[in-house]
Amino acid sequence: MLVLGLVRPTRAVLSWDEIATADVARRSVSQIWLLAHHIDGVFLPYYLFMHLWTTVVGDSVLDLRFPSIVAMAGAVALAGELGRRLSGPAVGLVTGLLLCLLPNLSRYAAEARPYAFACFFATLALLLLYRVLDAPSRLRWAVYGGAVLGLGLSHVVALTTLVAHLVILLMRTRRAVLPWILTVAVALVPLLPLLWWGTHQRQAQLHWMPPLTGATIYQFPAELTGTAPTAWLLLGLALLAAITADRRSVELTVAGFGPPLVVLALAAAGTSFWVNRYLLFALMPIAMLAATTLVRAATAPRWQTRGVRLLAAFCLVGLVAVPGEIEVRGPTVKNGSNYRKLAALIRSGQQPGDVLVYQAGRTMRAGVEYYLRNDTGRPRDALVSASAAAIGSLSAREYPDPVVRLAGTDRIWLVLYARRTDPLTGRPDLASFLREGYHQAGVWTGKRATLALYVAD
Repeated sequence: MLVLGLVRPTRAVLSWDEIATADVARRSVSQIWLLAHHIDGVFLPYYLFMHLWTTVVGDSVLDLRFPSIVAMAGAVALAGELGRRLSGPAVGLVTGLLLCLLPNLSRYAAEARPYAFACFFATLALLLLYRVLDAPSRLRWAVYGGAVLGLGLSHVVALTTLVAHLVILLMRTRRAVLPWILTVAVALVPLLPLLWWGTHQRQAQLHWMPPLTGATIYQFPAELTGTAPTAWLLLGLALLAAITADRRSVELTVAGFGPPLVVLALAAAGTSFWVNRYLLFALMPIAMLAATTLVRAATAPRWQTRGVRLLAAFCLVGLVAVPGEIEVRGPTVKNGSNYRKLAALIRSGQQPGDVLVYQAGRTMRAGVEYYLRNDTGRPRDALVSASAAAIGSLSAREYPDPVVRLAGTDRIWLVLYARRTDPLTGRPDLASFLREGYHQAGVWTGKRATLALYVAD
């Protein structure tokens, strides 16, 4: 997975969420702490880690994405080890190979967000749970508790996997339930501020989520794995193992399908976290189930015959998965605008005295500024009265009198979200000012973006 994660990891433009990571990582610790009190409080541990990382290493696209690449590689390795521990070396190997073929694991491995870390700690916690069940000790319970703490620090929604852990415990031995409860309770104490922020900031962070419908549930497997063919093939293989009803398969079924069902129940009750990237960690046990099916199907008296059958199965999975693997490495595959192209256009056409004007919102200003960050001659952001960092937000505050601030400016670059036939619809407060005193010298459109240059008459 590490090798796959490093295949063209910088080709895709940073997503709007990655732009938030890049923006916040450059802030001081006190500014990050201030932000957490207004929005993205659940990401505070990740932002602090990325602040330290970028301070030491740098903030290039590869610098931003490399920790996630390593974390996802670790998650796949742990899943392989868990598969080996539960069902033998063949299942462990096939589990790792299957996970490497899932398009969305490659996509979010190269994503400067905490989801790969959630996959790592969720898989680690499950592996450690089995270790402590095999030979309980205070040390093993403490190490398991540390993994649970890491899981919550990565992403609080990933804590839904603890429901699956409890079910597995009840299936194995009820004597372990009390020490498990005590261990988890201790691990959750440091996470209480994150849980509080997550509850109180939910509307600010997830206001964009559509209502839960039958269609969104049906589409979810494809959104989780990356493509519909990959999703249904993986689920089909996993369910074939699940229906055998042996204990290991039932436990993995609980671990893989339990967290999505918990999140689905919460969404139905009105608290929706039904987002594919929040549940990526569920793919690890699901892949173990699929691997179990493949290994069983390849059973034959001679190892050569088993190898041929497994190879044929992987060729089938590869044919289904490879188009998605190619797609997730596209230059504009991620959510957001093509900030890199906008910055390149501005850089190639800028002149001394130029100014930038952005549409309201967080993504365009932060995205273009990131890709222009090393350009000392970049146009001035003319309308900012207080930076996003200074006010504990992801959006800067602008002066209330933009026309006065732009008076006397010869050239204005207007940066807008979405493709627009008339750029001035993105800043109606400046429409009359620009129509009366300027002419449009150029306009460019790209993925979710419009850039226009206005020159004084």
